[in-house]
Amino acid sequence: MKKLALLLAFPLVCYGLTIDEAVEKAVENNLQIKQQEMEIEKSRYQLEQDKNLFMPEFFMDFSYTTMKDTPYTKLPAGSLPFPLSFKQTNKDFRFFDFGINYYIFTGFARIEKIKISKLDIKANRLMLQEQVNTVSAKTKKAYLDVLMARAVVDVYRKQLEAVQKHLERVKEFYKQGLVARIEILQTKVKLSEIQRNLRKAEGELKIAKAVLQNVMNVNESLEVEPVKISLPDTLNIEELYTRALSNRSVIYSLKERVKQINSLEKIELSQFYPKVAAQLKYFYTDQYPYLDPKENYALVLGLQWKFQGAAPYYGYLKRKTENSKLRLRLQEIKNDIKLEVKAAYERFLTAKANLNVAESSLAEAEEYYRMVVEQFKNQLASTTDVLDAESMLTSARKGREISYYQLLKAYVDLEKAVGGSLKDEK
Repeated sequence: MKKLALLLAFPLVCYGLTIDEAVEKAVENNLQIKQQEMEIEKSRYQLEQDKNLFMPEFFMDFSYTTMKDTPYTKLPAGSLPFPLSFKQTNKDFRFFDFGINYYIFTGFARIEKIKISKLDIKANRLMLQEQVNTVSAKTKKAYLDVLMARAVVDVYRKQLEAVQKHLERVKEFYKQGLVARIEILQTKVKLSEIQRNLRKAEGELKIAKAVLQNVMNVNESLEVEPVKISLPDTLNIEELYTRALSNRSVIYSLKERVKQINSLEKIELSQFYPKVAAQLKYFYTDQYPYLDPKENYALVLGLQWKFQGAAPYYGYLKRKTENSKLRLRLQEIKNDIKLEVKAAYERFLTAKANLNVAESSLAEAEEYYRMVVEQFKNQLASTTDVLDAESMLTSARKGREISYYQLLKAYVDLEKAVGGSLKDEK
């Protein structure tokens, strides 16, 4: 019976989810990442399709024709001493052929198309890395939001516990005739306010968990664990710029797109080259009654050279313009990344300074609250003084927790902007 109870209780055990596990699950389940993976798969299929441009082209044709009348050729008397007529074709006939076409030379277009497909795979893989970087940062921030919301709930619970203790103390003093009943009512009003704040904070915690579930694309209940992130003492903005321009996959993805445009330029110019093809086929027809044999084999070598005016050249210039535009876009992306790094860096420094101020304020608020409580015990302070001091302490605690997690979120933003971990940053 005890074993059965243990087994029934086992599914109810809830294990905490670490921030790294959350990121791993988010990367595994995120819908945007799945879509990008499908883009890579699509690019692979395109590459295989383009490789088949070097394969021979198979063909087979069959037709059956029936005519109203049988066509005849009639020769009048003159060239011959008598008129002559003979059947030109059969009234009903069939035609059948099959074989292969092979394009020997197409002006290097096939080679460039394969290059484009390979570059497309590389570009999509790099964009997948960029997507993973974005999703990882988003997941970490959502995870930290849950911890921050939970910390705020704990702050209000501490406040509720402290004010409840004060209420008991006030009631005891009232029994002794040391305070007026109004101080009991004042404390109860404060308790009601704290309970409202606590319920609101608990609601914010549920919302934060729902956001994390949405980012991770999971439905199960989540319990998070505290995080310990080592923050660097100093950061060099110029080194961060250099690292970001070296790490960010979106830059390399655009460079691959530039190479694709280069290949498209060559494809446009390939229209000026002649095309060489070969055909090997078997054919049969009973259309002509006097044709013998009715079946045959043929090998055909052909050369074709055609282009419409300067159209290929202008197509080349169009691709050139696209290339220049993409290079400008690449420079724009680099500028945006530097701006993102700068903004994240400044937010990190601001959050770090804010945390120092918040911790200093918390220490002062704790000391002030301790002194006011002691004064109240000695009848040197009123309930108003205690509740005001406690409110200041709660505000300082809440400010410290929010400042701490805002600092961690700012650090996550900075790592996202740089495109990698900053643990080895000096």
